[in-house]
Amino acid sequence: MSKQKWLWITLIILLASTIPGIVERWNTETENNTYEIAVPYQEIDQLATDHEDVDTEAILSSLKKSGLNTVSISPLSLNWMEDQDMITIYNEQELNNALRFSGQEETIDTEEKGYYITQPKDAYFNKLINEKLQPSSITINGQAFYFIEKETELLSQNIAYNEETLKKVKAQGLHYMFRAENTNQFWNQKNVDQLIELKDTNTTNLLFYGEDVIGYPNMEAVEKWTNQLTNVGYHFYSIEFSHQKGLQTVARNTDYNTIRLHSMDLNNKTLSENIDQAARAVKERNIRSIFFHIQAGDPVESLENANAFIEGVHDKLASNFQQGTPKPFSEINTPTWMLAILFITGILFTGLVSSVINNRKWMIASVVFMTLLVIGYFLTGRLFLIQGFALIIAIIAPIYAVLSTINIGEKQLGRITLHYLKALGITFTGIIIVIGLLNGNAFITGFEVFRGVKLVYLIPILFVGVFLFWREMLKLLHVPVKYWHLAVIFIIGAIGIYYITRTGNGATVSDIELMIRSTLEGWLYVRPRTKEFLIGFPFYLLAIYVIGRNRLLGKFLIIPGSIGFLSIMNTFTHLHIPLHISLLRTAYSIVLGYILGLLLILIYRKCVPFITKRIRREWV
Repeated sequence: MSKQKWLWITLIILLASTIPGIVERWNTETENNTYEIAVPYQEIDQLATDHEDVDTEAILSSLKKSGLNTVSISPLSLNWMEDQDMITIYNEQELNNALRFSGQEETIDTEEKGYYITQPKDAYFNKLINEKLQPSSITINGQAFYFIEKETELLSQNIAYNEETLKKVKAQGLHYMFRAENTNQFWNQKNVDQLIELKDTNTTNLLFYGEDVIGYPNMEAVEKWTNQLTNVGYHFYSIEFSHQKGLQTVARNTDYNTIRLHSMDLNNKTLSENIDQAARAVKERNIRSIFFHIQAGDPVESLENANAFIEGVHDKLASNFQQGTPKPFSEINTPTWMLAILFITGILFTGLVSSVINNRKWMIASVVFMTLLVIGYFLTGRLFLIQGFALIIAIIAPIYAVLSTINIGEKQLGRITLHYLKALGITFTGIIIVIGLLNGNAFITGFEVFRGVKLVYLIPILFVGVFLFWREMLKLLHVPVKYWHLAVIFIIGAIGIYYITRTGNGATVSDIELMIRSTLEGWLYVRPRTKEFLIGFPFYLLAIYVIGRNRLLGKFLIIPGSIGFLSIMNTFTHLHIPLHISLLRTAYSIVLGYILGLLLILIYRKCVPFITKRIRREWV
């Protein structure tokens, strides 16, 4: 038995011993299948104000019947009380002007800067102002006022959570999440104290809003308040595509016991698009809270749209998820011995890949470099070292998968299929190493990520192209440059730029492609990636068939053919996507790509001889 086969047997045994870690992640993701739909209370309150026929309680009841789970509660301010006509706020000059014609203007000391606030009739809000702001009382012209010394942003300052609102929400059997904004240290402490006081079974989760978390940039305060809130049972939301300052510290202090939230505005898309977006977020990106903003416009239509949205999302997710109050993922534990095995496997795999170059010095250098990364990680514990190790594996796996399976052309279907499976097996070896190393709650919650996604898309395809056409490229260096050479370079560059811009979340997608994607999702639950089953795998299979007959054409075909393998590697490096979703998506791509590849081979076999005969007949 050859040395390389012994290495592969060793690799397989080592990888098999790490499978329990991957199974643990699988179970953690599939067992956490409770999600919620949430809406801000202030938008419900505003809708009731705009709606002539229904009040807040009726809207809450209507949304609850449709399946609303949670309402977000923001703290109130003096400005909010004034908007609700509970109080009227004057500064010293405004009140003095108002009293000028009543003969009472001398009772106002315009040198004393502050706010004169009419005392609210509601006993609860009267008590709230007294307790939170401790104003002095003054009677002017028979009217009772509170006086508060002027303070920056006092009127917009969040002073307390409205317990009357909590009672309304509880009465409907709804859960609620508190929203907390970072202000100054004095009011932050007051808000934290009230949050601790209000903690009960109806609320377990806390959502920060604004650009940062409570206490930031004072990290000692962030840690102190995080610990206080965690100790009474609060969990924290992380908003997808939002990078709140200080949230990384909160996550690390709580062992990443956070809940992924997707925020969306129903004004931005059609009803069906909004439903698809929400359902996709839950099933494909480990989102467990859909937080939506009510559509603006006619209040009757807005309420109907909100109800239809909630019902539509629940219908889409009913078969695999359940409604309720979401919880953080259970802890995923990757022991040190498992990391060590994965590192050893990665080093051995790197040695195998280096054999493609057929240069002993390169092989030794690559193995030594990977070993140094491992030693550095165990000495320092720095995450970027393990991320760098995983990036190298992710780059070299698709390269090795392609280059080790296309040297000899094959005619028989069985042999072509065997090469296809071998290339997939090599790629999945790299995938298992990568997802095994980058395993844990930090990664599935999105706080820590795989670094170098663009490099995985770019380097393998460039390396394969240079490796296959190295001799031809050297010859071109001695050929005079012609205009058509420049045109070819321009076309290749344009294709490359388009290819890179199509990667990532910001890629532009046409309406037709969106429709096709939606249709595929409806049929298959998750859609396979088009670059895999339409381009990569079919061209790879055709290249295996062609390269024995027409080596130059086969080498050209293998370049787009490598896209399939680097793309499935990329699929699994999106660590916030559930493992079973990535596996299902990849399985679809493998099967569909295989079928289309065989179809391309059939077309080639039928068409090329016919075209060749016609050319010879016409030109020879």
